[in-house]
Amino acid sequence: GSGSGSGSGSGSNVEVLSEVSVSGTGSKKGTLLRVRHMSTSTSTPMTFALFLPSAYALSSSSASSIPALYWLSGLTCDDTNFSTKASAAFAAAEREGLAIVIPDTSPRGDAVPDDGAYDLGQGAGFYVDATAEPWSAHYRMRTYISEELPALIRSEFRGVGSAAKSICGHSMGGH
Repeated sequence: GSGSGSGSGSGSNVEVLSEVSVSGTGSKKGTLLRVRHMSTSTSTPMTFALFLPSAYALSSSSASSIPALYWLSGLTCDDTNFSTKASAAFAAAEREGLAIVIPDTSPRGDAVPDDGAYDLGQGAGFYVDATAEPWSAHYRMRTYISEELPALIRSEFRGVGSAAKSICGHSMGGH
């Protein structure tokens, strides 16, 4: 089993795209999941990565909580950039028993408005809710990050971020 909560059960809103063991400290290994779900905020499928420390598998049958850090990546990034370069961060998160949630930076897909400029459109959601057409139909990243994604994490990966969560990022994700 993946230890990923109810993500594979019937009626679940999530699809685990990949699951990789990530080296931590000593013999302990966390798990990095890549997950897709249908977002009500963006009206599109959204993908995020989730690092679960080995402590998650040990706590999944109890009421204990695993703190969560939400990492917001920068302009033109997606959910894979941080996880590709974050081996030291995953080792530290494993040591501290911390989950890391790594959302995409914007909605994506053929029906999602885009622009030729690198700083507008897909990959450049700026974690805000757009108010003007054509952007307002899908670019609702503030709502996605602050409401929908934490609720999804709590319901599908029980105990993750239920008691403590923090947020940080770099570049566009840190503005």
